Amino acid sequence: MARGVAKVTTPRVVLVDQDPTFRLFLKNALESRPGVEVVGQAATGTDMVRTVLAMEPDIVVFSLQLPHLAGVDALRQIYQERTVGAVLLADAQEETLARKATEEFILSYALKPFHAHQLDAILFSLLARLNERRTLVQENTQLQQTLENRKIIERAKGELMRRYHWSEARAYRHLQRGAMNERTTMVQLAQEVLQGADSVPSRQPERRPAMPARGYTLPTEAEESATLG
Repeated sequence: MARGVAKVTTPRVVLVDQDPTFRLFLKNALESRPGVEVVGQAATGTDMVRTVLAMEPDIVVFSLQLPHLAGVDALRQIYQERTVGAVLLADAQEETLARKATEEFILSYALKPFHAHQLDAILFSLLARLNERRTLVQENTQLQQTLENRKIIERAKGELMRRYHWSEARAYRHLQRGAMNERTTMVQLAQEVLQGADSVPSRQPERRPAMPARGYTLPTEAEESATLG
């Protein structure tokens, strides 16, 4: 599971409708709910794009029909820059278009006329979907980073095997022990190896005596492994 994913519990909202009276109704309805903050308003599709990108809300509540640029087209432009949850307010005859939009965006819709409590339920259901998506994105990012780190360590291990004629196990132990001694990560040490570094004493390759003393037997790799732990 991903750690450190900040869940949104107090959504920041932008309202978009060409009727200022309707926007005021929406604002009062939403801000009467604890934790909801209306951070911006817009009257046209083009202003919707500018306001959402500038204010970076969690959710945009907008009408389908807007001057200058249709609401869904405005949302599509926004999605080219960032992902935002959306609540589409549509007339009954626009429900087919609203349903289609749910397949393209993180979006729920409400048909006019509606009660304030309906909008409240839609808003927090959408918020749960947004938090789920953010968790999945974070987990995917972490997985990609883990895979990339493994590739770097594998490349560094191969470089040590080539450089010092070591076995795979010995090259891995060298990275593992070096990272512990230097209080760094294996991937950081691996990156240094790939950049040509390996000069810290704890990272020096172990050399066997050129001329064994009398009565001395060169250790086997298994014995070296036991010594290195």
